Amino acid sequence: MMRIFKPLPDALDPDRDDDEYWAWENGATLEEFREWERTGVLTLSMRLRWWWRRTRPTLR
Repeated sequence: MMRIFKPLPDALDPDRDDDEYWAWENGATLEEFREWERTGVLTLSMRLRWWWRRTRPTLR
């Protein structure tokens, strides 16, 4: 696949299948992600980071 833009500097390898990758993918820190798994509660900061990571490439 040919990319138009270079990968984001904080992007993790999509072939990973660990908690750190899933936390990044969902806009959370590792601690927030584990708390979300335990309680099922999404925080506003997680949703904002998720939105920003998906919007930033468009804004370039």
